[in-house]
Amino acid sequence: MLTQIIDGVILVTLTVAIHSLVLGWSLRGVEARQSAARAALPARVLLLARLAILVIFAHLFEIVVWGVYYDWRGVLDGLEQSFYFSAVTYATIGYGDVVPPHEWRVLASVEGLTGILMCGWSGGYFFAVVSRIYRLD
Repeated sequence: MLTQIIDGVILVTLTVAIHSLVLGWSLRGVEARQSAARAALPARVLLLARLAILVIFAHLFEIVVWGVYYDWRGVLDGLEQSFYFSAVTYATIGYGDVVPPHEWRVLASVEGLTGILMCGWSGGYFFAVVSRIYRLD
């Protein structure tokens, strides 16, 4: 149990680091394209679409990190199942068709809470970017 808690702290820290790096990097791109986004609706749509794709890739990378951990620890049967379980858990979908052994459920819950936090952070970031773009009008 202690190993899972330590590993959970490491995984959460890594997830937050990935997310903050991607959002920080994308903010530079938003600032650089701000004048174009001010110009016309198609430029705004393109900017937000690029941002959405980037943020989704960040989430997918974070899911892969958790999935690789599950596979490395032998929690689930293979890499594909580990990735699938991680995606369903991170996104808090919880189909229940793949479940970890009883002793790993606490860590899986931590991933779900982390996913909620990262998705909330992404939503807040989108709100801030959209507010900034339309405030320029």
